[in-house]
Amino acid sequence: MSARRTVVLVATAGQLVAREVGITLTNRGWVFLLQLGAITPPIVSLVVWTGAISAGATPPVPPDRLLTWFVLVAVISMVTSSWTATFLADDIRTGRLSIWLVRPCPALLSLAANNVAEKAVKLLFLVPMVAVLALLLRDDVRLPNDPLVWATALVALGCAAVLAFALDVFIGCLGFWFEDVDGIQRIVSLVSRLLSGAVVPLMLLPATVQPALRFQPFRFTLAFPLELLTGAASAHGADLAAMIAWTIGGALLLALVWRRGIRRYEAAGA
Repeated sequence: MSARRTVVLVATAGQLVAREVGITLTNRGWVFLLQLGAITPPIVSLVVWTGAISAGATPPVPPDRLLTWFVLVAVISMVTSSWTATFLADDIRTGRLSIWLVRPCPALLSLAANNVAEKAVKLLFLVPMVAVLALLLRDDVRLPNDPLVWATALVALGCAAVLAFALDVFIGCLGFWFEDVDGIQRIVSLVSRLLSGAVVPLMLLPATVQPALRFQPFRFTLAFPLELLTGAASAHGADLAAMIAWTIGGALLLALVWRRGIRRYEAAGA
């Protein structure tokens, strides 16, 4: 890719993100309510675990590590989330994808721009909520002091966002071959929530199953960045290698499926 084309794509991406931010802000009331819903489950978990610990329960990990996890999980989950599959599959089925295919910018760029823009707006509402929660629990929240840990966590967060987006768009791309992908998406979403630590932190699972879960891809879409920030895991070379391999592999798989899907794509009514 030439330097000129790269500059054009970056400029186009910036314009698309700005456009999507404006569209999302027109629905800011709805976005605010969504973030209230996003932070409610972690708050419930915090209340349950705080009460259990006060009553004498002993979690399998240090209490401050567990509470820090639940304080951070809403923000980390938002940064790494993706919700494109249903919309992409619907656009393929109805033929609306053709609108983007005839434009000079890549269609995947518009999907990525929407993802980034919506996350940015949602974080504007979510981060202050989490900050208030962290302030209320400041005696129990423990964040790393080592800049290297923060740097590694940020890299892991970026990889998690790319991997989650690639997996989500991959499911949407199945619409090139299947009339309805909702069932597939529900199954993958359920598996992802269980294996990523969104439902239960992986560090709370029995030690006998921990090795089997260590290198599976869903861990690197949420749990691994959180483990680094809470001290539940360190940046072992094997974990970092697996994270990078899954991220690159997911992106390459998406590129392959997208190209093959576009070749057989027939717009509705064509």
